[in-house]
Amino acid sequence: MNSHRKSTPSARFTTYIDFEERPIDVPEETNVDEEKIEPQLLPGEIMIARANNVLKFAPLKANRTGISGTLFVTNFKVSFVTSLPVEAKEREMHSKSLQNRFLGVHDVCLSEVDMVNQFSEDNTKKKRLLYNAQMPPRLSGLQLVLKSLRVINFSFKFTPTGEDIRVAQALLHHAFPTSIDHLFLSCGYPPSSPGIPDFCRAVDWEHELQRTRCPNWRVSKHNEFFNLCASLPTVLVVPRDLLDAQLEQAAQHFQGTRPPVWCWGTPAGAALVRMAQISPSITDNHSRLSVSKSVGSNMKKRKVDEASQQQENRMMGLVHRCHPMRLQPKIFDLDQILPSLKEIQISYIKLRELHTPDDPTQFWEQDRHYFSRLESSRWLSHISKCLEVAQNAATAILHQNSSVILQDATGCDLSAVISSLVQLLLDPHMRTIRGFHCLIQKEWVALGHPFTKRLGHTRNQLEEQSPVWLLFLDCVYQVSLQHHTALEFTSEYLVALWHAAHCSLHSSFMFNSVNAKYSASDVLQRENPQQPIYLRPVWSWWAEDKSIIENEQNGSDEEPLDSKISAREAFLNVHYIQKLFKSLAISGAVRRISDPLSSAYHTWQHIDCLMGETRQLPYDPSTPIVPLQLDGSLRLDISLSNLRPWLGCFCAWLSEPAMLTLNDSESLLKDSSPASHHWSHIHEMYNTMKDLLSQSLANGAAQ
Repeated sequence: MNSHRKSTPSARFTTYIDFEERPIDVPEETNVDEEKIEPQLLPGEIMIARANNVLKFAPLKANRTGISGTLFVTNFKVSFVTSLPVEAKEREMHSKSLQNRFLGVHDVCLSEVDMVNQFSEDNTKKKRLLYNAQMPPRLSGLQLVLKSLRVINFSFKFTPTGEDIRVAQALLHHAFPTSIDHLFLSCGYPPSSPGIPDFCRAVDWEHELQRTRCPNWRVSKHNEFFNLCASLPTVLVVPRDLLDAQLEQAAQHFQGTRPPVWCWGTPAGAALVRMAQISPSITDNHSRLSVSKSVGSNMKKRKVDEASQQQENRMMGLVHRCHPMRLQPKIFDLDQILPSLKEIQISYIKLRELHTPDDPTQFWEQDRHYFSRLESSRWLSHISKCLEVAQNAATAILHQNSSVILQDATGCDLSAVISSLVQLLLDPHMRTIRGFHCLIQKEWVALGHPFTKRLGHTRNQLEEQSPVWLLFLDCVYQVSLQHHTALEFTSEYLVALWHAAHCSLHSSFMFNSVNAKYSASDVLQRENPQQPIYLRPVWSWWAEDKSIIENEQNGSDEEPLDSKISAREAFLNVHYIQKLFKSLAISGAVRRISDPLSSAYHTWQHIDCLMGETRQLPYDPSTPIVPLQLDGSLRLDISLSNLRPWLGCFCAWLSEPAMLTLNDSESLLKDSSPASHHWSHIHEMYNTMKDLLSQSLANGAAQ
């Protein structure tokens, strides 16, 4: 995105090194039209407020190193427009984001803003600004604390009076909307089809049943109009012997009307099932009833409890009968064995405070006590417990052939974490990027994880916030550390997914359910009848060849880099691809690769999709279904001493990661992306194999 800084009367540009006026001259820029100093806007995006002569400071520099420009607030982003050089860290992080098609280097999506603080010139005082609070007459500066654990400081010392207040008011109003459909959700461009099943159609679940070959389950369309459950998809997989009428009756006895649903299974019949807790008694909230009514209330309560308990037992009995060997399922009550949503949120707040220092003094103070403060947050303890439960559930399925029922309060939070981890541990398909996308789409999006509530996309129900999604991604990160060749994707891709969850143009992580997505889309379409509404799944990033806006990156005087290719190499695990090549490095490999019925042929097709000129992942829906082959090789060491803080995520925006000063450079090296020479070696292997195949085909034709 092309950007310019507003010129001064002398047509010279200035970098401010602190709050005192000590300018450094920057080479002149000619032909700058002040009236055209605006951010690049997407279709439907509108500018709301601007502030001139704003200073943006680099993190952890005590507000002594910064650049000047113009600050804009639109209905989609906060955009800082400058022609001055971009900091290397910002350029690097921008190139490895899934939202770089919509945002420039100096842009921040409004839905990514976590807190807005007012700070003084000496940075000794800061005060949180709330959307409904009265504004002071003048703002010295604004501090944005982002959900990506980044802090950005802007100074209004040289900004004309009034512009600072208008920008702050616009930011607070649009960054914290009352309803999800008030966010900028559609940019007017139809997304490329990623080929990832959305698990809202019967055929998607039928394919998953065919792939896993799990017997005695069927697809029900009884939720077609969300009449059964508003937070589940329109189709569900339920026990074969369960009639739709019985399903509807049973659903009324579970919280959120979410009955047990199948999400994965094995050919031997071990099923993975998710369910909510039974509904609380209708008299639970009537504690103020008079004594004369208490006897009748208690009798009614017992009847409701007994009816709900009977329905729960009946549904568990049906899961039992689905198993070909009639083995009893193992029930994991996650509310009893895992931390609560509130405990997870408290840990996250401590984690955020630890990794978002305001200045170097606070940074070094926290650095000296980093491990103790990290331990006191209990974040790694929660990670350890989730991995332990997932491993126990995977063991029950793999070694005992037992079905596993995961039960939590709503059936859509911690059950999503454990179910996803179990499949990652046992199903090699879920360790590929395509499979991982399917896993997230199925377990998190289709089955209704409430992203709006948990990630705080709106300002309502703040007490329901809890970063369950980050908890899961961190668990996957720990798996990648202990099995560095097992996953096709890197930890950098997990970071990109966490950041993408806060971009409103990635619809996958914006809504509480598929139903809520449809409702928001309908509202937007009614409000904009002349403009088609396109809600973009995050997976379309991999299917798009070109940036939506074909301009230079924000603030860059250089030719734009092919960030798509570099990001893909950052997101693809080079060690995983090396393992694929190694499986072909045996006698007769070339001959077997030419045989469409051999496993070597499919391995080579996989490599070619990852390494070929188009660099497209295998997103063809017509690709034959590969039957599930269980793999129990991913055993985990869940001890706290063997878990590592996710520096690539938590310290991504710190110029000097705290852990480096604590002689933990080994873990930093593990967390870094592969060196370019590794990729050079992979490309050399790929080209050599292509040449061998070409020669083999030529020789065959000659004979």
